[in-house]
This record gives sequence, C-alpha cells and structure tokens, in this order.
Amino acid sequence: MNNLYKHALKQEQGLRQDLEKFENGEDVSVGIQGQISVGLTSLKRTIDDYDSLAKREMILVKQEKALVNVCKLRDDYNELKSQFDRLKQREANKMAQNSRAELLERRHNTSTPEYPFQHGSSREQYALREHDFLNETDSKLDEFIAHGREVLHNLYDQNNTLKSAQRRMLDAANTLGLSRNVIQYIERRSTQDKWIFIGGVVLTLFSMWAIVHYLT
Repeated sequence: MNNLYKHALKQEQGLRQDLEKFENGEDVSVGIQGQISVGLTSLKRTIDDYDSLAKREMILVKQEKALVNVCKLRDDYNELKSQFDRLKQREANKMAQNSRAELLERRHNTSTPEYPFQHGSSREQYALREHDFLNETDSKLDEFIAHGREVLHNLYDQNNTLKSAQRRMLDAANTLGLSRNVIQYIERRSTQDKWIFIGGVVLTLFSMWAIVHYLT
C-alpha cells in the first residue's frame, strides 16, 4: 500500500511539472495537453485503488493514516484538474483572439492582391508563402509525433510500475495471510488497468494518425 501511495506522489509531481511548462508557455502543444490528460486519469485511478486498499487495512492506525492520505491526494487531484481546465480555456481564448486578429489583418491588408496569380511577382510571393506554410506544417507534425511518442513512453512506464506494485501487493498479501477475495480484487483491478493502458495506447496512436492524415 505504501508503494501505491509513493507512486501517486510521483504521478502528482510529474503532473505539476507538465502544468508548470504549460502555464509558463514553455510548451502549449497538443502533445503536452494529451500527456496531462492521461496523467490526470492515471492519478485518479491510482487514488481509487489506494482508497480501496486503505478501507481494507486491518490495522486501525494504518487505516486512519492511509485515509488521511487519500483525502489529501484527492484534494491535490482536484486542484491539478481545475488548474488544467483553466489553462486550457486560457489557451483556447488566446488562439481565438489570434485568429480574429489575423483575419482582420488580412481584410485590411490592401497590399495583397485579390488574385495572387494576376502578376508574376504576385505568383512568386504566393509560392513563397505556400513554401513557408508547408515548412511550418512539417515542423508542427514532427512536434506532434515527438510528443505522441513521449506520451506512449510514459504509458509504458506507468504500466510497468503498476505491474511491479501488483507483484509486491500480492507478495505482501500472501505473507500477511489476507483473504483470497482481497487478492482476487487486486488481480481484477490490475486487469482493468491493463485494458486502460491498451486503450490509452490505441487512442494516442489514433490521435497521431489523425493529425498526420488531416494536416498533410
């Protein structure tokens, strides 16, 4: 149970680091937002698992301490989620303002001809802008793919950590002589975590495919 609590603290620390990057503008990409969403989901499930084990603790003192930890973790989770929602809304508002400003600038830019292929110089300018746009698109795609790989790597790490925690909990359960029902419950939760991990991988791969498919 202590290992599960330490794992939750490690997840919380990683989320705070990602949120700090997002808030400071160091990284506001789709990749970091997806990574934070996955981290929040994983943290919530870890807290739920820790809560279930705490309620089954047979030693009263340890149970009370664990339940206090659960309350603290849930408060931290709600705080992180609220912060993420606020930052996402801020970023969405910023993107909307930039889009409106860019649209107004294009409308008032009388130096740009209505028909880009009307003159030879206009054709060259249009080709140059198209080239710059393609280069920028390729750069963004590389960035999305890199962040997608990072998310997958984190998912693999979390899956390995959960497997290690499961083995330790089962060993501890056998040593303490816990009931078979508790052990079966741990095994069921591990199976659910496995399917969530697979779902996360599939969703990430699909998102990466969609970005490449629709932006190229």
